[in-house]
Amino acid sequence: MSAPYHEWAPRTASTAHVRCLWSFQSDGADAEPQRIAPDGCPELILHLGAPYAENEGPQQPAILFAGQITQPLTLSARGPVSVLGVRFEPDGARGFLGRSLADATDQRVDLRVLHGDAAHDLLNAVLTATDWDGRRALAESYVASRGGAVHPEVRATVKGLSSGEDVEASRQLQRLFAEHVGVPPRMLASIFRFRRVFDAIERPEAPGWVETALAAGYFDQPQMARDFRRFLGCTATDWARQKAGLARALASSQSYKNDGGG
Repeated sequence: MSAPYHEWAPRTASTAHVRCLWSFQSDGADAEPQRIAPDGCPELILHLGAPYAENEGPQQPAILFAGQITQPLTLSARGPVSVLGVRFEPDGARGFLGRSLADATDQRVDLRVLHGDAAHDLLNAVLTATDWDGRRALAESYVASRGGAVHPEVRATVKGLSSGEDVEASRQLQRLFAEHVGVPPRMLASIFRFRRVFDAIERPEAPGWVETALAAGYFDQPQMARDFRRFLGCTATDWARQKAGLARALASSQSYKNDGGG
């Protein structure tokens, strides 16, 4: 692979649960902390190189499940990086996780604690695979074997929110979202709106911040600025200075642009 970041569409057997698979590689020479923007999608992460350190703390597990992000998350390289990720649909990971997604919100959980020897065997198999096609196939087969059912009401609501629709969430829907998504509908809508900011600013001829805010669905630029502090812990200008690395690659991901940002 020539580019540091690459995406692949899932196989047909995984499309109900998985949005895409992706990889990222870096020699670790640029140790600039990476502010990770929320996207509404939980992920399976396998570190083939040195795991990232999280929020200036210890390194992440070598294989982990990352739940919904609702607060600032900063990752720092501690050596050469090589990551394989499986990006779930916002409501696609309940069967894989085997418990309520609310338990994993703002958590990066060692998958070996949740899945035991099966996760350990997956990590070893991926580490010994000789090419990315083999690594992807192993990860996707593992995910497909634990897919579970997608809840139709939750799926329909997620699609509506990703398109910018307003949703009146009943108590029952709130409970379903906690179980299958990990955050309430209102929070997911806020994350989708914030995600649309990056769709705008990553264009070749990006508009100004005011135009970006309005196009994403904000009332004004100050409202967008509050979400930058809320989700990233920085200003939009601070984010714009981060020109490369994992955070920038994820922000420019094509998998969000195929369905309106969700």
